[in-house]
Amino acid sequence: MDFQKRKNYFIDKRFQAKYMLLIMLLLFIYTFIFIVIIFAPYMLTLYFNYPLADKAEAARTIILLHGKVWPGIGLVILIFGALSIFITHKIAGPLYRVKKSLSEVTKGNLNVVVKLRKFDDLKDLADHVNLLIEELRTFVTTLRNDYDLLSDYILELERKIEAKALTEESGREIINKVQASRKNIEAALEKFNTQR
Repeated sequence: MDFQKRKNYFIDKRFQAKYMLLIMLLLFIYTFIFIVIIFAPYMLTLYFNYPLADKAEAARTIILLHGKVWPGIGLVILIFGALSIFITHKIAGPLYRVKKSLSEVTKGNLNVVVKLRKFDDLKDLADHVNLLIEELRTFVTTLRNDYDLLSDYILELERKIEAKALTEESGREIINKVQASRKNIEAALEKFNTQR
C-alpha cells in the first residue's frame, strides 16, 4: 500500500463536505462584511441628500468597484474552496486510517499498526492508538500464556487424581502454580479500570 500519495481527495465525504461548507460559510460572512464596509459609504451617499456631484462620484465608484471586487471575491472563494479540500484531506486520511485500524482491533486483529504519511496531521493520535494496540497485545499475550499454564495445571491435576497419585504435597504444589498464574492475570487486569 502506497503511503506517500493518495489519489482520492474525498476520503470521508461527510466529514470533508461538512468542513468545506463551514469554510465556505465563513468566506461568505467575511465577504458580506467586506462588501458592506467597502460599498456602504458610497451607497449612503446615493440615498441621502448629498450634492449631485457627490452622488455621481459615488455611482462611478460603485460601478468601478463592482467590476473589480466581484471577480476578485469569486476567485478568492474558489481558491479557498479548493484549499479546503486539501486541508480536510490531510485530516480525513489519517482519521480514515485510525478508524480502519480500530475496526480491525474490534474484530480481534491486534497485529495492526496505524501508519501515516510524512506530512499527515494527527500523528499524535496515531501514536496513541498504536500504543493502545501494543498494550492490548501485551495484555492478551499475558492472558493467553496464563490460560495455557492453567490448562496444563488442570491436566496435571486430573492425571494425578485419575492415577490416585495426588498427595497433599503435590496438590499444594499445583495450587501454588495456579496462584502464581492468577497473580499474573491480576497484575495485567489492574491496568484496566472496568468500574463505571
